[in-house]
Amino acid sequence: MHADDNPLLFRTPPTILDVALEAGVSKSTVSNVVRDATGVSEATRRRVRAAIERLGYRPNVIARQLVKRRTEILGVVVGDLFNPFFAEMAKMIERHAAARGYTAMFCNTEGDSQREIEGVESLLEHRVAGIVFLAFSGESRAMREAVEQRVPVIFVACSGDAGDVVSVDDVQGGTLATEHLIAAGHKRIAYLSVPELEERSDLMRLQGYEDALRAGGLGPPLRISWSPPADQAVVDGEARKLVDVLTGPERVTGVFASNDFAGIYLQEFADRYHLRVPADLSIVGFDDIAMSGLARIALTTVAQPREQLARLGIETLVARIEGKLTGPPQTRLIGVELVKRRSTARLIEPARP
Repeated sequence: MHADDNPLLFRTPPTILDVALEAGVSKSTVSNVVRDATGVSEATRRRVRAAIERLGYRPNVIARQLVKRRTEILGVVVGDLFNPFFAEMAKMIERHAAARGYTAMFCNTEGDSQREIEGVESLLEHRVAGIVFLAFSGESRAMREAVEQRVPVIFVACSGDAGDVVSVDDVQGGTLATEHLIAAGHKRIAYLSVPELEERSDLMRLQGYEDALRAGGLGPPLRISWSPPADQAVVDGEARKLVDVLTGPERVTGVFASNDFAGIYLQEFADRYHLRVPADLSIVGFDDIAMSGLARIALTTVAQPREQLARLGIETLVARIEGKLTGPPQTRLIGVELVKRRSTARLIEPARP
């Protein structure tokens, strides 16, 4: 049976020679039309494009990339696509890459440093033109060995020392979140971190929290490390039941969560123990993922300008790839803003007997 007689079989794709024969021109003329090169008359262009349309010809991307000695693929390292922040950033990175003629290839590390290293090696094997890190475990030495002098690298919404950085001012964000809780009358405020957050971002947001407490004459700082939805947490290095920290006379009344994911999980935890948000507990997140704006969640949060981060990240990486940006790695920090919603409120102290 011939392939043309069976729709389940793929036909051999048309070649540039087929187009040339169909249009009655040379292969080099077809190539010039495909590349939109000068020196081809408009009539010839129309004839070649018509032949391309009739035959369904698609240029050989691999051959074209071999000539250019690089692919048009950008590797994108994502921390964990289960976190909506990474999913939203990945979508924007892909869109801005496509607008500049590049295809995105994703590597989901799930926060594991070994998977991150293996993923980068896989991306390099596919000869990516550059790598975007949307999350970075901090394995600087191993990562430097993997990418140094091989492809341009950029860290977007995270930080690293092996390439350019386009990120937000995490310290400023931590300060804004904590100042908002202080202004609402909260004095017992905790910083809540989760394992999925990149270590450097975690430390910078913690620093902003501590700076705001110090400026407000409050303290000592209280750091909670929690793996949702567990009942237990590590509070200032000591294992405790999280509910005990949020109840009782010395309870925490305000929490700055290191990201929206943690803040939303904390809302669910509060519901489980009949704690009212914000009447009993005010919560501020970080990221401003789409879910945070839903009416049932309404999480007050520090908004990362995701669209701007993605655009500047791709612009910078493409400039490196195309040789328009040279010299040592550059760091660009972008300001953040507080988005006030219903998860925070002024603290109402119980009436004294």
